[in-house]
Amino acid sequence: MIPFGSTPSPREKLEHWLEEALEPTGRLPFSFRYGGSPSAGLLRTCAFTKEVRALDAGADRITAAYQLADRITAAYQLADGLQATVQCTYYKDTPAVEWSLSFRNNGGKNSAVLEHVKPLDLGVEYSPFRTAGTQQYGAHDNILYYSGGSDCKADDFLPLQEILHYISNKGSMHFGSLNGRPTSGSHGCFPYFNLKTQDCGVILALAWGGQWELDLQLQAREPGSCAACFRFSGGMPGTRLFLLPGEQISTPRVLVMPWSGEVDDAQNSFRRHMLRRHHPHIDGRPVRLPVSATCWGTDEQDHLRQLELIERSGLPVDAYWIDAGWYGKPGTHCNEQTSNDWSDNVGYHEHDPLRYPDGLRPVSDRARALGMKFLLWFEHERAVYGTPATLEHPEFFLGERKKGAHLILNLGDPKAWQWMFNNISTKITDYGIDILRVDHNVDPLAAWEANDPPGRHGITQIRCVEGFYRLWDALLERHPGLVIDNCASGGRRLEFEAMGRSVALFRTDYSCYTDNSPTGHQMMTCGLGKWVPVSSPGGSFSDRYTFRSMMNQGISISVGEIEAALNDPDRLAELRAMFAELERVRDLYAADLYPLTNVTVCNRDWLAYELCDPAKNRAAVVCFRREECPFEASRFRLKGLRPASAYRVEDAGSGETVVRTGRSLMEEGLPVTLGQPRSSALLYIDPDVSL
Repeated sequence: MIPFGSTPSPREKLEHWLEEALEPTGRLPFSFRYGGSPSAGLLRTCAFTKEVRALDAGADRITAAYQLADRITAAYQLADGLQATVQCTYYKDTPAVEWSLSFRNNGGKNSAVLEHVKPLDLGVEYSPFRTAGTQQYGAHDNILYYSGGSDCKADDFLPLQEILHYISNKGSMHFGSLNGRPTSGSHGCFPYFNLKTQDCGVILALAWGGQWELDLQLQAREPGSCAACFRFSGGMPGTRLFLLPGEQISTPRVLVMPWSGEVDDAQNSFRRHMLRRHHPHIDGRPVRLPVSATCWGTDEQDHLRQLELIERSGLPVDAYWIDAGWYGKPGTHCNEQTSNDWSDNVGYHEHDPLRYPDGLRPVSDRARALGMKFLLWFEHERAVYGTPATLEHPEFFLGERKKGAHLILNLGDPKAWQWMFNNISTKITDYGIDILRVDHNVDPLAAWEANDPPGRHGITQIRCVEGFYRLWDALLERHPGLVIDNCASGGRRLEFEAMGRSVALFRTDYSCYTDNSPTGHQMMTCGLGKWVPVSSPGGSFSDRYTFRSMMNQGISISVGEIEAALNDPDRLAELRAMFAELERVRDLYAADLYPLTNVTVCNRDWLAYELCDPAKNRAAVVCFRREECPFEASRFRLKGLRPASAYRVEDAGSGETVVRTGRSLMEEGLPVTLGQPRSSALLYIDPDVSL
């Protein structure tokens, strides 16, 4: 059980907890049932080994193995040889620990039934009432912060919170994903949580590329302790299976980060951990999300024409993005606006030879000659029944085989995995792909469950999720420098295992609809940004208000918008000015994020946030007076600045500047007046060098 309190420090609490956390006689942070018996009893009498080795300067890995061989009672003799292994990584540069639980049958017969597997089963100690100095804390100070998932709506990733106390009639709460995609669903289905009690707390996250669940129980006390506690337990629901001889399975990964102080500072500590440990790096540097020009898969000559338009525009485009439609029946022209051909043709894994006689290499070569990377859309885990992939290898797919049905590639089948790996890897080389856009537009859970053998519930999902991670790992290893764009109907697979291998360049498919609102985009920057530090929105930005609503480290613009601007000098100048604003603050989105208002989707509110880089001593404030907001002025107390430093505050719109001290900006606040509803301000805050 992890204790709360400002003393000792979060790092000391974590180190003390780790000293005993994995010992079989202690209160282990995971649980399961094996052969009908709970793990707590089984592991107390098992053979136990523990090894500690350094991963790098900032982390140690602890491997603990519990051998359930010779010490199982007679009732479990047929299960002789089951081994549970925990790999635990302790980060020295961040007060965080992560672990994964796996099982292996080392015996010569099928194991007994393994069920109720909870890779997270952890008590968090707290005091329901206590006095700290002159402040009286009460039960209402226990708050759980979390966010919704993606449901293609304006409230995707909406920040949510629940006030908790152990005497609550509710007693427990349940969270989980929808239909097998881990960050799908708009209400409480994002596998990241921050529990605050008094002036400290703990952040917890589950990583699993499929279905997950988490239960929060409020207990008057932890068994064997006089302290009250919250108990978190979760993993992949419904697992109930036996293991074949020599078989091994994985379970969801767990992240735990205790903290003390302010909630916003804790979230920024988590953001820094994610960027350092769960964000792709190339040549030792974190991948920077691109400014992309997007288009549909048309034909070779049209793409070459569009590339010249981008060059003429002078806009700072980093990547040329071809989305769906480059494949299909020969001569078929997939049309984004008027048909569903792009989806109906998924399962044609080859380019259309009539539209692309030389493949896509001429396009990628021209893009790189103009200083852009080449991004290509691909959806390899789905295929429509009747397309070549499903006819050539029907045994590789799961789902009902009927006309128009969307089947799922069985990445747990080694032959199917190798076939798809070879296909994608060849195209990365032949087409010259720099950024592989991986979509996933189907809910897989029903197909997974329908294909479980008797007595093996959950094994298909486990194998497919393992295959998914292994496929991305193999592609990144085979193609150094490759970047994977993680799109699953926009933002439905953003758990931290996947994010360690990918970036989010289209964080929500809400952007695909003409009614997508700036209000939603404003909120998503803060709501998703708590957990996934940098992302890229897509969609159209008709004016400065919309553009600022969508700003992040990356952003996309359609080639159609660029082409229209080339015929409108005023619009082209406006676009150039907008992108100049973005370039000045772009890297700040990978720094600390402080919401300065409540983060809502209410059009009567202001929304404002601060981006702050303490190392470079610079910041920016982005704020919005929404469409129905009656208040023309607000004041924001900034955070993260150096009190004694002087800062030049510059309005990006007017160019007006004022010099303020950090102490003044943080204590007295920064006043902002926006005279009209649906207006915005971008304020640069840089060290004043004139003094």
